Order: sequence, then structure tokens, then C-alpha cells
Amino acid sequence: MRYRLRFLLQEFDLDRDDVVIGRGSTCCVTIDDPMMSREHVRIDLSGPEPVVEDLHSRNGTVLNGRPLIGQAALQDGDRIRIGTQELVFLALGREKRAQRTTGALTFCPGCAIPYPSASPSCPHCGAVPTEQGITTAVRDVAASGWTFHLLSQVVERTIEQNRLADAERMMARGVAELEEQLDEGVEVEPSRVLRVAECAARLGCALRTARWLEVSARLHDRVFEPPSQEILTLVDELPNDPHLKDAIAALRRVAGGSSGHSGCRAV
Repeated sequence: MRYRLRFLLQEFDLDRDDVVIGRGSTCCVTIDDPMMSREHVRIDLSGPEPVVEDLHSRNGTVLNGRPLIGQAALQDGDRIRIGTQELVFLALGREKRAQRTTGALTFCPGCAIPYPSASPSCPHCGAVPTEQGITTAVRDVAASGWTFHLLSQVVERTIEQNRLADAERMMARGVAELEEQLDEGVEVEPSRVLRVAECAARLGCALRTARWLEVSARLHDRVFEPPSQEILTLVDELPNDPHLKDAIAALRRVAGGSSGHSGCRAV
């Protein structure tokens, strides 16, 4: 019997008895997903039946829609969800084996879909990674993906886990990219801008810092939409700190002056 993992449109032969998957460079299959642990799961093929084991990962593993506790036997077609990604385990006869190899995957900053690291550009959106992020030529395509939706999901999760330094680091990169795209006139769905704005407000409340409250007010103002009542309630619960006064006032001004508008502001 031969075993394989299907990931998006890629398939990888599992050609060893012990297969570790995570975002660490030493893993058999490396996926650069911020929600994954360095060594997230192990697939053991040495016994009479394949076994998957969660390696005490920070965010856990889901097998066929249910949280994986410890170990579980694997069968053909089982779905393994780790981080924000889903892999399908395949059990194949020898005659069906294709010549494929395991390898590393790059998490595309443009469309948030992983692809083989050997590829010079993302086959999904065309993004070309650079030291500064992605090339300007593909930003229109990248903005139509779900990068900022994914950013919001990841940041919300890290705030819930009180990993505020991680959340702030991810938000800094994401907001810089979002505002650069908006300044260049790239059309970004208002709902995605709002999700980032709400995450910024939650982070500002959690850290009790004006920086992210100001970012939230600025993003809400760009799409002419007020903060949600839930966000305003969180802001109201902040202590009476003079360092927060101006940022809170900016959010409240947006809340009072944004009704009746929709759609992104022209830039």
C-alpha cells in the first residue's frame, strides 16, 4: 500500500514511515501558515495501519470535522485540518503510484493560498514574493483574494489566546499592506477593510494603546462605516487614560458621522 497527501491541487507521496507536518523547515511537509506549530502533526506509517498524532500543537488538529485528541487511525479520504489548511489522506495501491515527492510550501502573501516553494511565483494569483512583500504588478489580483479576511481570522484567534505580541506583529504587516493598496487605488472589498478595522480596535483595547485604536478609526473612515456596537462597548470600558483620549475620540467621531454611507472612499 502507498500513501499520499492531497493539499489543494498538489499531491505528495509519503515515502517514509514517520512523516511530520508543520511550519518548521525540518518537517517532511512544511507549510508556512502562522496558525500552525513548528511540528504540528505526525503521520506514522510503520504499523499495520496509518496513524495520525497531534504533537501538542498550539491550535490543535481536526480530523474529519472533530478535534483530534492524541492519536487516531487514518483511512483513505480522511481530512486533516491543521492551522487554516486542510489535507486529504490517500491510501493507494502500488499500481496507482505516481512519481511525486514531499516538499515545502510557501504561504502566498497575495492570495493566502500555499504553493510549492520551488515555484518562482504563486500559480493561483501570480504574486511574486520579494523582500518587501509582493510585486506591485500583482496587487490588483492579490486584493481580490482573501488575504485580509485570513489576517482578521488569525489575529482574532491570537487575541483570544492572549498572544498579543504575535497579534501586533501580524497586524503591523497586514495593515501596512492594506493601506498601501488603498493609497494606490486598488479596490478592496469594504467588508474586508471593516474586519481589519475591528481587529485593530480589539487589539488596541487589549493592549490599551492608542496606536491600534487610531488605525481602526482611520480604516472605518476610509469605508464610511461606523464601528460595531460591540467595539464601542469595548472602547467605553477602557480606563480614563489621557494617552487614549484622542484615539477614543476619533473612533467615536467615526461612529457618529459614518451612518448612511457605504463603499470604499475614492483614493
